[in-house]
Amino acid sequence: MSAKDKKAEVIETGYGRAIVSDKVRSHANDPFFVKKVEGAKEFMRKHPFPDHLKK
Repeated sequence: MSAKDKKAEVIETGYGRAIVSDKVRSHANDPFFVKKVEGAKEFMRKHPFPDHLKK
């Protein structure tokens, strides 16, 4: 498969180059990310934001 067949788009900005592709799979159900999200939720339950920082 050639580079032209991959339907990738190169975006150049002032910060560097980025490649945007529609062939990226979702990580929504990846066990690693699910575990990290659950850990973050548990941390936020134990250590909530102070009221003066909430919008």
